[in-house]
Amino acid sequence: MTGRKAVSKASKSKRIKTPEAGFLAELALQQSAQYRLAQGFGVLFAVALVLQAWAFANVFSDMVLQQAFSLSFLFLALFALLLRALANYGRERVCASASQHIRYGLRHKLIAHLTQLGPARLRIEEDAALSTRVYEQVDALDDYFSRYKPQVFMVTLIPSVILLSVAPVSWVAFLVFILTAPLVIVFMIFVGYKAAQANRRQFNVLAMLSNQFMDLSQGLAELKRLGRTSAARNRLSNSAKAYQKTTMSVLLLAFLSTATLELFASISIAMIALYLGLGLLEILPWQVGSSPVTLTQAMFLLLLAPEFYLPLRQLGNDYHAKQKAEAAATDLMSILDSPLSMQKASEITADYVPSSAQLAYLSFHELAWQDTGRQRLSPITGNILQGERVWLSGESGAGKSSLLHLLLGFEENYQGQLYIKGKAFSTLNLRDWRNKLAWLPQTPEWVNGSIRRNLLLGIAEPSENRIQKALQDSQCADFIAALPNGLDTALTELGSGLSGGQMQRLSIARALLSKANVWLLDEPCSGLDADTADAVLNTLETVSRGKTLLIVSHDTHPIHWADKHWSLNKEGLDENKGGLDEKAKCTIPR
Repeated sequence: MTGRKAVSKASKSKRIKTPEAGFLAELALQQSAQYRLAQGFGVLFAVALVLQAWAFANVFSDMVLQQAFSLSFLFLALFALLLRALANYGRERVCASASQHIRYGLRHKLIAHLTQLGPARLRIEEDAALSTRVYEQVDALDDYFSRYKPQVFMVTLIPSVILLSVAPVSWVAFLVFILTAPLVIVFMIFVGYKAAQANRRQFNVLAMLSNQFMDLSQGLAELKRLGRTSAARNRLSNSAKAYQKTTMSVLLLAFLSTATLELFASISIAMIALYLGLGLLEILPWQVGSSPVTLTQAMFLLLLAPEFYLPLRQLGNDYHAKQKAEAAATDLMSILDSPLSMQKASEITADYVPSSAQLAYLSFHELAWQDTGRQRLSPITGNILQGERVWLSGESGAGKSSLLHLLLGFEENYQGQLYIKGKAFSTLNLRDWRNKLAWLPQTPEWVNGSIRRNLLLGIAEPSENRIQKALQDSQCADFIAALPNGLDTALTELGSGLSGGQMQRLSIARALLSKANVWLLDEPCSGLDADTADAVLNTLETVSRGKTLLIVSHDTHPIHWADKHWSLNKEGLDENKGGLDEKAKCTIPR
């Protein structure tokens, strides 16, 4: 029976604790040693606080009653004040360090998870909103770990120490403290719930604003061409106003909470002061003619009264940090809870491999992909030999980019079979496989830094001769030489200062430096004019010789030099062998 009650209590506590609170608690456990040290500083702070109040009470009472100045009590009070300041400083430094380590580790974990998700991260949110979560919302946890969590301990410790010190002196003051403290806590929780809702709205609006700003930045040239910049500016302005409104609602709740907590604390302190004043005048209704406390005791109680409510008031201010952290945790958990794979790909048998797959470098056998009830890739069968260059075209939505995502290893819940050099794809080491790949997306991705840094990102630094040869082969050498700082010219994430064709050539140079023998290209001519697209394709024709290449491109940019032309549609795959002239339909098993 006892065990059953214990289980019941445990289950209730689990139900009460929200997933966000559990997530934050797990993060805090990573720095448990730091927080224990902070608690040690907190104990030292509380002891110094009581010692300081007692010493100053004696100094003041001696000055009033005996017209004497006690240097010993003064030095003791100043020593306690210094000890209190040092303990508080040490506690804040330790908590700030713990918060920094927690946020650094969490951000590293989030970025690693998003990297493993690859293109599947877009199912969570657009890149701009994800960057807001990784940076803004992780930083939103700072106040929680550096202020709120250590303050929860202090709000228990300091009032407890003060109550133990007050109880022997005055039971009336003890009761006033006991009865008024819950009012502060109840109101703090009530306003905190409203603050949590306001913070969630604020994060949602900020994510929307980030997405709109990135879309506007990327499509600004096209908007100018279409004369739609005013409409885009108005839309962005409306989102900014909505964010401003939600931010002001959060601030309004914060100020309201602070003002109310200050009111409760002030009234409580006034009650203590009134009781002590009437007691010293010996006119208390229940104790006329005698004083319940001495002047020293009254000074001691009066000095401790503000200190009793200060941790509660501080926790009330920091409670907004808790609600803000839990609102941020909701979005961060949605990233970490995103599964890297739904299920393993089916395998026919461990021993059986089709003969065509044994000869090919890449082989698909009834390869298909369904996701969230949508057919992203219809069943296809085909082979790509080593050193063969294949052009894949087809209507939008047929699954061209989906096939590339499968080859990149970002999706494992596919149907059918995928082989690499006769080995089932599900048995490969993904890290080793990706080291053999060069991936050129529609819009090349860059980081803030020099052109050299972007070219060498993620690869072992090659010799200067290799870099120059890659630039020559990709036809980058001339325009880089014309830049003010050459390879050290700064490059932004959007590649400002370079044309679309130059950015694609830099991507080709990066692929050459990677020494990858399998190239996957997803519409490298997207957004380029006809002349620039032809120039890029001519460059690719030269540098990709001897590579195993799969290039996705629409019929508007035909790849005449390809060894095969695959046309993908909702029904499956059509293959043109021997260039663009002969047509033969691939067998698509039903």
